[in-house]
Amino acid sequence: MDERTPGYYAVIPASVRYDDKIPANAKLLYGEISALVGSEGYCFASNSYFAQIYKLSERTIRGLIESLRDNGYITVQVERSSTGSMERRKIFLSVSAADVQGAENFCQNPGKYFPEWAENFFRYTNTSNTDIEKENIKESPSPKEPKKKSTPKTDFDPLPLFIAWIDQQFSHYPATSKNALYQALVRFSENRASLKKPMKSKGAVTALCNRLMRLSDGTLASAIDLLDTATSSGWQSVYPPKAGYSGTAPKQTSGRVWEEL
Repeated sequence: MDERTPGYYAVIPASVRYDDKIPANAKLLYGEISALVGSEGYCFASNSYFAQIYKLSERTIRGLIESLRDNGYITVQVERSSTGSMERRKIFLSVSAADVQGAENFCQNPGKYFPEWAENFFRYTNTSNTDIEKENIKESPSPKEPKKKSTPKTDFDPLPLFIAWIDQQFSHYPATSKNALYQALVRFSENRASLKKPMKSKGAVTALCNRLMRLSDGTLASAIDLLDTATSSGWQSVYPPKAGYSGTAPKQTSGRVWEEL
């Protein structure tokens, strides 16, 4: 098997889930690929790896990958040596986690730190089911009807602010790398929510982003590692890496030719 631990979450956007042109197993395979995309922005797992974990033949896996590729959901590249032999395949997601949140294209002009347009992503509901129930209780002729406890509002959404921050701080990175960082932030936010400690304000988002920049030295790959470590450990914030962590991206080997399938 390929020596890489899949991410805790797999992302399958609606456009993939409800596409009747691709098999159901292809949709599941897309989710597995999304879980294996690391800080490099691609998945390098082989057909034999997928065949082993899903108990399918390599021929079937090859057909599923071709289905995803032909329908525009993934891009496949083959890394070849100078002699022409294949050394590694790389699978890039054409539909990212940002697509799930409706932000597939990062803004070209970052503007200020948190631009005003980001506020438009927020959705506030002034009237909830609880409010309606309270009004019904007031108008009810029976004063003995018990009142229901109100539930805390969870209208604040930090994801648009993360998008704006990534666009400004990492504008020189390719979209696949920025999307990898965005996915790590989504995982971290979901973990905070599961701990009943969701991020509730712009100040909390700003503090997290500033801490990420300081601890990662502005390196995107290091920021992803810090976030995933915090998520897997159940932490509410990110902390300095252990001694010996370099935070550098792997170096490319010279003398290789890139070919897109």
